Amino acid sequence: MNFGRKIALYYIGAAVLAGMVVLLVNPFGPAFSVSAFHPITNSPEADSTFIVDLDDAVEQGIIIPTVKQVPGGKFVFTFEVRNNKIGSRNLSYKLYYQNESYKEPEYEDEKGKRYEHVEAENNFYGSWENTGIEFKDIPELGWFESRVITDSFRIVGNPRNEEKYFGGKRVGKPDEKEVADMVEGIRSDTVWLKSIAKKAETNNVTLEDQLKLDALYMINERNSQGSQNNRWKRNPRMGSYQFMLVVMETKAVGSVPLSVRNIARTEHNGHAINPFYYFLHGPGKADHSCSVTIGAKELRVAAHLNGKNGVYVSPFDFPDRLPDTSAYCKNCSSADQLAQRAVFAQYFHSEDKTNVLKTIPVTADVGGTDYSAAQYRENSTKYNDQRIRDYFRRSYKPCETVSADSRTGTIRIQNPGNDTGILRKEHVGVITRLGTTYGTFRVCARFPEIISSENVWNGIVNAIWLRNQDEAAWNSRTSCEGGYIPKSDNRGAKAIRKAVQNYSEINMKILKTSANWPDDSYAKVKKPAADHPENNRDVVITCSNWDLACMQPEKHVKGVMPLAIDKYRFDLHRWDSWYQAVTIRTAFNHDKLFRSNLFWYEIEWTPNHIVWRVGPDKHSMKAVGYMDKTFTTIPDNQMIMIIAQEFNDSEWWKPAPFDQRNIPYPKNPVIGEILSVEIE
Repeated sequence: MNFGRKIALYYIGAAVLAGMVVLLVNPFGPAFSVSAFHPITNSPEADSTFIVDLDDAVEQGIIIPTVKQVPGGKFVFTFEVRNNKIGSRNLSYKLYYQNESYKEPEYEDEKGKRYEHVEAENNFYGSWENTGIEFKDIPELGWFESRVITDSFRIVGNPRNEEKYFGGKRVGKPDEKEVADMVEGIRSDTVWLKSIAKKAETNNVTLEDQLKLDALYMINERNSQGSQNNRWKRNPRMGSYQFMLVVMETKAVGSVPLSVRNIARTEHNGHAINPFYYFLHGPGKADHSCSVTIGAKELRVAAHLNGKNGVYVSPFDFPDRLPDTSAYCKNCSSADQLAQRAVFAQYFHSEDKTNVLKTIPVTADVGGTDYSAAQYRENSTKYNDQRIRDYFRRSYKPCETVSADSRTGTIRIQNPGNDTGILRKEHVGVITRLGTTYGTFRVCARFPEIISSENVWNGIVNAIWLRNQDEAAWNSRTSCEGGYIPKSDNRGAKAIRKAVQNYSEINMKILKTSANWPDDSYAKVKKPAADHPENNRDVVITCSNWDLACMQPEKHVKGVMPLAIDKYRFDLHRWDSWYQAVTIRTAFNHDKLFRSNLFWYEIEWTPNHIVWRVGPDKHSMKAVGYMDKTFTTIPDNQMIMIIAQEFNDSEWWKPAPFDQRNIPYPKNPVIGEILSVEIE
């Protein structure tokens, strides 16, 4: 071989060797790779619907999972990471979760650019429970080394540890010494004692009772103060959860925005960046130092509420009179065990003593009986000098009208009869003690019949509400540009609008009235044909959202506004521009609702729309109402559910065929049963 040829081969070999070194040191593809990400490996239930454990949720908030469901009380996740280059590599990782069923989009597009959605930071997302732990380090990886990482997490309330959800420890009934000490404190202040004496006179109670009432109020206020993380104030949402694993070069972690590394922090402008926006749609998507993996499966969670743990009676629910506790029993009382475990409490309606109805002094069992239209007409013209000036009552004898079966979980509620004593139309209901923001709420119930065989109404409204859990600052709604009108402000056009409010309510009520609104509500909208409710077997399901007259929606409803959605037409209605609720009326056959063994009632509440449905089973539901944020402001604070049998003034539901004033007092108890409540 000649010398020139040797030189040529030498250079060729050197070039090949150099190329190999380049490929080894900087191979095509990423510097590391992530595979086999399994978000949940230790729970077979995670493959279907995971039913949350509620035994300790009242005080601790909803935890997914608990130690009763999964060993150690945490989900285990695994993934494999590989170093694809020569040289050791230092990597770090972080797991994020986000509720996908009830969220705002992470981004919005404008003029060819993608921005984070203004509400994305309010989505329910979390990471490590200890938010001070940012990214966790992976042990150093050697040349082309792979490693399987195993870690764990759980989904908890207030996952970002926001201080506005901190406060005092939830407590049940205070002990007698605590009350006695507070009473003595009031007695020692002569000015305070004088005001209490005046209040006792107004409430027509003894001074001793009023002192106890005020002592209970002060204890409740004191207990709400504190620095404990009240995770129950921002409970996990039900529905589906998505899991995102982020692995990145350790040296690059510092370049990630602070509120993404530590979800308890905010940026300098007070805004928190949603990690799902940042890594999937924002700057993190283009960051070659990180790998982002979405779990192949989502976790679907649901809550099932029943009365197996009894019904709690809060001693703080009686502002003007101490209750009669003679009906307390093992499954219904203010006992500590019920305070800790019961997911239902007895609900006590407020009494509006200004709304006095001159009611006929007659008792009868109207609903489901042969009380005739002729009897109704005859009684309507009688008793002019004997009518009872009355208002709707609340119970002051807890557990007399509410009971729970510890074996089946069925809750029984009953409006008391009037066979003896003072005649009264008394509300009854229960309230859930676990709040959540958004969800699909289903109630399986046997509500009582509310019209007679001749269609006469018994005056009872079967009702399901979602209502704000608390009036405190932590539970305020998103501010309204132009302001809300508080629910208590009935001054109409003279009402003072306020930017922030806490009150929210979405309800479904079933009563006997017309499916049509009064003539003057239709304006230029064609009025439907008359439905003659006094002669038909229909009742009306009303669907209301109390938006507090916020005028931000594009199509603020006033009067009747028709809405066609899918195969349905709904007439949205607001009495006037300042009325605080939008309502839909839908006729439904009474006997289908109340002569079945059971029936299901559903409210689907999302950030963008509300749907009301009913059906013989939860898989055969018919929509009876729909609204979206085009027409009304959707509440976004935490709400609880109330299930009640209540009395309404028929004047609230014009044009009503039967006047509450001319409807007899129930002679015997009117009984309903709540079989279960599901939230998905």
